[in-house]
Amino acid sequence: MLKLTAEEGRKIKMDNIALKHHGIKGMKWGIRRTPAQLGRQSGSYKKAADRKEKTSRKAAVKNRRTLSDVDLEKKVKRLKLEKEFKELTYSDIAPGKKFVSDVMASAGKKALTVAAAGAVSYGVKVAMTKEFSIKEAASYIAANPNKKK
Repeated sequence: MLKLTAEEGRKIKMDNIALKHHGIKGMKWGIRRTPAQLGRQSGSYKKAADRKEKTSRKAAVKNRRTLSDVDLEKKVKRLKLEKEFKELTYSDIAPGKKFVSDVMASAGKKALTVAAAGAVSYGVKVAMTKEFSIKEAASYIAANPNKKK
């Protein structure tokens, strides 16, 4: 068993209750820093700018009758240029998004074409036989081209 003197015992006890700080130097308790102080900007600033632009456009739409032809022409030209720029850069910015939307559009067209053709063919059959079955209609509309009848 280890025996300590009173002086050594006090030293050990003081070492165990030492206060350690792991915060930011100079930071006050309960005071939060703004994103600007942190050196980064959040999306809220961009959203605020977009909101401001949107409200100014709404005001311009309301006052369009009071705008001169030159001012109106400038605004229209600007909006057309922004739209054209967005369309031109869309494929560069998000090529994956463009690919997925193209694939989904073509798959949707194909599925709708098959469903419409099945509905029309079943409609002709019903008109000729005057018998309607919901299960048979579903099999015509949601036809599986790989399924053998």
